Amino acid sequence: MKYISKKVLQLKQKKIGVSKIRKKTSRSLKTAKSLRQKSTSAVNSIQRRVLKIRSELDEMSNTLQHSLAQKKSIQRLKINAEQRLKQEKERKNQVELEISSAIDEAKDQLVFTLGTISDQINEIRNEIRLRNSTAKKVDKIIEEYNTKKSRLSGQIKRALQSKPQLVKFMNNSKKNAAKLEKRLPSLIKTEKNIQKNFSRINSIIKEQTKRKKIGQAKLRRIKSRKAGEAKRILNLARKLAIQMLAKQIKSSRKPKVRRKASRKPKVRRKASRKPKVRRKASRKRR
Repeated sequence: MKYISKKVLQLKQKKIGVSKIRKKTSRSLKTAKSLRQKSTSAVNSIQRRVLKIRSELDEMSNTLQHSLAQKKSIQRLKINAEQRLKQEKERKNQVELEISSAIDEAKDQLVFTLGTISDQINEIRNEIRLRNSTAKKVDKIIEEYNTKKSRLSGQIKRALQSKPQLVKFMNNSKKNAAKLEKRLPSLIKTEKNIQKNFSRINSIIKEQTKRKKIGQAKLRRIKSRKAGEAKRILNLARKLAIQMLAKQIKSSRKPKVRRKASRKPKVRRKASRKPKVRRKASRKRR
């Protein structure tokens, strides 16, 4: 029984230790899975974000290329307009010189031509002003796109820089989770085996306790029986003692009667002689 009690204590201590390790492993596994899930989600989020930013950058690059082409076209048209303006100004100066020396109808024709040239010069100037205004707008758009492109490129760079760390963290979490997942069933199995042994020993202890109780009950019955027997014997002894005492009392009262009868000595002598006759008869038989 002492060995079993010691074994139970050892199993209890072992069960407590294994239970602590199992709970700690379960918590660690839960944490590792959570970290793996978070890191995986973060990596996937980074990938989606990078893809989205790259898509925006592609659209932005197309728009920027279009704006740059538009700017180049505006600059070319502006240069052409400036060249035409220069030519028209030269023509105007030439016509003005010719007007100063022309007369009558020729002069009227030159004046009309000069007016036409002046109108063309004004149109070209308006065209140049429009080209300049459009060029400024396009430059502003290009500047905004370049700023946004630079910002998005920086976001991609930062995301890609943090991605390796997250991937490494994700892989480590995955390895830890796999390691803990392999270890946990073994701990659970060990804990179950300890519980089985503990239950088996408890059954043995219960059986022994039951037997002990039965033995104790039997012993109590024997003791009770012995006590009853002793009591019965004691009662019998008491009764016997009372009877003996009663006889003694009774016998102690008889001599008084005998003393009254002792006044007849002759009768007593005759009665006392009879045993002698009996002895002689017995000798003859031998």
